[in-house]
Amino acid sequence: MQHWHTLTQQHGIREVALIADASNQEIDRLNARAQHLRTQHGELTEHEIPLQAVHYGLRQGDRVAFTAQHRPPQAPRVENGTRGQITNIDHEHNQVTVTLDGSDRQITLTGDDLENLRLAYAQHIYRQQGATVDRAVVVTGGWQTSKESAYVEASRARHGTDWYIAREDLGTDGEDTDRTTHLTERMRKTRAQTPSLTYNELPDPIHQLDPTHHILPQHPHPEHPQPQPEQER
Repeated sequence: MQHWHTLTQQHGIREVALIADASNQEIDRLNARAQHLRTQHGELTEHEIPLQAVHYGLRQGDRVAFTAQHRPPQAPRVENGTRGQITNIDHEHNQVTVTLDGSDRQITLTGDDLENLRLAYAQHIYRQQGATVDRAVVVTGGWQTSKESAYVEASRARHGTDWYIAREDLGTDGEDTDRTTHLTERMRKTRAQTPSLTYNELPDPIHQLDPTHHILPQHPHPEHPQPQPEQER
């Protein structure tokens, strides 16, 4: 985390991606540690507005992301995944103002709407698809590591990616000299799901029957005998 923070001082907070393929709980922990580092360096205010679903709160200066659509009254909605920065906190009314990235539009949230915000220092790989930054710091090696996740992690940064491997994810036998080998093995495995459209449609068994077979014999009704062919004279 210290290396991530050093990079943010060099490139700017928006230009350094902290990416993980871990669980949401692990990503929450990474976000809390990033927030703690920024607070220690005087980049955030000391006071915060707590959130109910996670163990951290929101502070002025924090980078945040919306985790659900937000529909302000008589204004365009804010889409899920939109990121921004908390530029003001009103502790008296329990309100925060988020300035959205790109548009500089300001959104004020309070009450239950605050629960749709999460810290956005660390992001899951699926939240980072399509992003381009100067540098990236990747925390990987868990059970979700795969060929697809490794590609996303390795292709976000213009000027370099730093990889961090958790030893507890790859083995703790002594110095675990094979942990990099374990990582490459996981990165070679694909978790891609094959769409159903790629499979050939199974033939309809009814249409595969020989039309000359399985035809029921035609028996004349006893009350309506069939005419017999005229014999040759």
